[in-house]
Amino acid sequence: MDNYYPRFKAVGIRQGWWYSSDPIVAGVSGGPDSVALLWLLVNLWRGRVIVAHFEHGIRGHDSLEDAAFVRNLATELKCPFLMESVPVLKCRQRGESVEEAARRLRYAFLERVRDKYNASCIAVGHHKDDLVETVLFNVIRGTGIRGVRGIPEKRGYIVRPLIEFFRSEIVELLNGLGMTWREDSTNIETKYTRNKIRLQLIPILENEYNPKIKEHIASLSRQACDITDQLERDAISINGILRRDPLPYAIATWDRKILQSINIPSHLLAECVRSQQRDLGLKTLPGNRTELLVRLMGERTNWRFQWEKRIEVCADRNFISWIDWDMDTGSPNASIDIRSQPQGGLFWNGWEFYWNIFDRTAVPKFGMHQCLLPIYEEVGLPLLRIVSVREAHRLVDDFFDPVPWWSKQVWPIFILSCKMWWIPLYGGKCEVSNGNKSLKTIRIKAEYKKSERM
Repeated sequence: MDNYYPRFKAVGIRQGWWYSSDPIVAGVSGGPDSVALLWLLVNLWRGRVIVAHFEHGIRGHDSLEDAAFVRNLATELKCPFLMESVPVLKCRQRGESVEEAARRLRYAFLERVRDKYNASCIAVGHHKDDLVETVLFNVIRGTGIRGVRGIPEKRGYIVRPLIEFFRSEIVELLNGLGMTWREDSTNIETKYTRNKIRLQLIPILENEYNPKIKEHIASLSRQACDITDQLERDAISINGILRRDPLPYAIATWDRKILQSINIPSHLLAECVRSQQRDLGLKTLPGNRTELLVRLMGERTNWRFQWEKRIEVCADRNFISWIDWDMDTGSPNASIDIRSQPQGGLFWNGWEFYWNIFDRTAVPKFGMHQCLLPIYEEVGLPLLRIVSVREAHRLVDDFFDPVPWWSKQVWPIFILSCKMWWIPLYGGKCEVSNGNKSLKTIRIKAEYKKSERM
């Protein structure tokens, strides 16, 4: 036991849960890994441990016996026990494997338990052999630097306290304690690639090439983790520079001119894309699709790229935006009678407008979020019209059009006459020859809020 405590404590300190006074949720399947995890937490850590078991129903009666075993173990160790039974085979999403569905549903259950008990983290039983197998699996399937990191020892609330222990050490611990565990019969079926790696490939590599191959792969994984962690920090910083205020339809927007000016290497730009994906909670793109998107971002022409369902990435010369075409848009054009409404507010297509009229004290001003428009009472223009940019093409001569192509139908333009107009967030222009005759000014403020999801 003296050999286990310092290593277990060191991992706990590194992962940030060792000195926490909040409970920890332990995901316990009944296998040797999770049984050892539970015993170590209960006996070497000072806090309260909540046992959570996900009964997936895949192995029939054996699954029910696993659940009974874990319940008895939790009772023996005086830990609260929670279980959820879900028919995983019936709950798969389209294109999802049984393993993927089980993992998704299991982690969703563990997160609900964590939230219920306000636990600091969720501990799962992955160990160093799992790490090595995952690295080899990713390399065989095809991967980049992120795949070489294997299983991260911490991701969000998920921690892996056994990540520095090999499976043989875990079994040795349980045998020394006289503890039993449940064996999953599917772990010896070589029809699964991961089982082939564990049962066939790794023994060949150890016996015929290098007996310490697992340790070397684990070391390579740690180096990859250091590199990708730094990439993630750099990407978060760069995305903060690229991010622009929300635009119509957009759930996130980058400034393309800034992107072109800072000349980001392709591997770092790919990490920026992944960071944006995580912020938005989108489906992870395959590596080849990420590479395609990165190449598109270097082009100067307009383009669109489908991410998932109705989510697309669209670009023009100024912006790259993540677009949600299911956003509720399409409000009709509006007119404001400024004689009867000298001040007020309006919500239009996700935009909030406020206006008021006062005696003219300044020359016309066109800014990003507000403007001052002169009102010529003798001309008789009582209405302030709000129309879409697309509609405005038919109303305004010599129209300056910086608006992204994907949002013209929901981007407003304010019109007082054919020579007086303003585009929110861009400024505008005013061509009035008799400016000195104006006695009144209308101040308009505008802000787009509808698409904020960050």
